[in-house]
Amino acid sequence: MKVILLEDVAHVGNIGEIVKVSDGYGRNYLIPQGLAVLATEQRTKAFAHQQTMIEHKKAKLRKEAEELVSKINGMALKFVRESADEGRIHGSVTNRDIAEAIAANGVTVDARKIDLAQPIRELGDVDVVVRLAAEVSATVKVSVVAE
Repeated sequence: MKVILLEDVAHVGNIGEIVKVSDGYGRNYLIPQGLAVLATEQRTKAFAHQQTMIEHKKAKLRKEAEELVSKINGMALKFVRESADEGRIHGSVTNRDIAEAIAANGVTVDARKIDLAQPIRELGDVDVVVRLAAEVSATVKVSVVAE
């Protein structure tokens, strides 16, 4: 299935691109979430005319992302969790927890933009990448300490 991306989607493509995805992924996730539309012949032609508006939107998003980088880059977040003797914590620190902590510092970030492959389950410090726009990212220092 070919879709036109309306937003940047990690590991798929950037806003305005026509990409081929599996039918289930497009039908069950991208289209219902408003991240893409089906690339019919009519939409593809109309899309060609909208390229300038999309480029303007990309530039605006990039400018906003660069402003956020200065606020987010180097931000230190501290999470206090119960832990076992060997340094593993009860529960975990997820990308949503990190997004809420960043929001508590006055910057709103979508949890899906936080690049955390696995939730943090051990005590210690971790550098987490926040992808704000295509080729624009910031790094947040996350510290998990014992209660």
